[in-house]
Amino acid sequence: MGCDGGSIPKRDELVKQKQKQTKVDQSILNRVQWFSCALSKKPLSTPIVSCGLGKLYNRDAILEFLLDRTAYGDGDRICKHIKSLKDVVTLQLEPNPSFSPDHSPSLTNHDQEPVARFICPITMKEMNGKHRFVYLDTCGCVMSEQALKEVPSTTCIKCAKPFESLNVIVLNPKPEEQEAMEEALLEKQLKALAEKKEKKKNKASKKEQTEKTGKTDSTLHETSSNKRKLDEAATDSSRHKKQYTAASELARAPVAPSPTHSLTAAVAAKVAEQMAANAMRQKSSAIQSLYNSNVRSQKENFMNR
Repeated sequence: MGCDGGSIPKRDELVKQKQKQTKVDQSILNRVQWFSCALSKKPLSTPIVSCGLGKLYNRDAILEFLLDRTAYGDGDRICKHIKSLKDVVTLQLEPNPSFSPDHSPSLTNHDQEPVARFICPITMKEMNGKHRFVYLDTCGCVMSEQALKEVPSTTCIKCAKPFESLNVIVLNPKPEEQEAMEEALLEKQLKALAEKKEKKKNKASKKEQTEKTGKTDSTLHETSSNKRKLDEAATDSSRHKKQYTAASELARAPVAPSPTHSLTAAVAAKVAEQMAANAMRQKSSAIQSLYNSNVRSQKENFMNR
């Protein structure tokens, strides 16, 4: 059967069977996801940030990645959706009072149960992967999903900041939730981009409207200034005309005699009378001298005869 010396093939050699999926130890996966940075694989240390997909990072590792995207070998695959620090949120975590550095988790020691560094501030459950935790991207507060469900509210339980259902991000979600979260993140990014464009457009429109309003105000100011100057000129002309008319009427009006004026007139009349008398006296003396000269000449002629 097969011409190979009588060997008989087995069923699994003739029929292809579906390969069994390799199961990953959930305890090891929890330690990797909840106690280590998803980018640098180093233990989580504050400040800790998270992206829209719910992964946990050390903030220092994100800064290094943004400065040099080749700093980590698989950085472009893990953090391809992170373009700036605006794409991550700094988490507000509640420290676990029972945690100590001696209880830091180890990936090689499976017998020792790690103690989580952080807990839920409401239910006091440890953030170690056994319970689902969420955070609000509006404020960064972290709490267990159970606490968020038991205390339904539109404001944060810790800081009272308002939020919507879209602002609730699950930390380290299940693989079947990843695709939905990626679509939600893409939708949120497109919405933010549209709002940014709309804001920029409104700003440009407002600036253009302000410039037009400024030009209109300048024109109105210039028109009002010219009108005010014309009104002032007309007012000055009217005032000068009134002053001229009043002066003319005052000049034509008879002047009432005053005591001083009467005294001056009397003195002037007296002086005129004296001057007239002096003139007559001088005239009389001139006539008299002329008459005397004529008589003298007649007498001399008579004597000569």
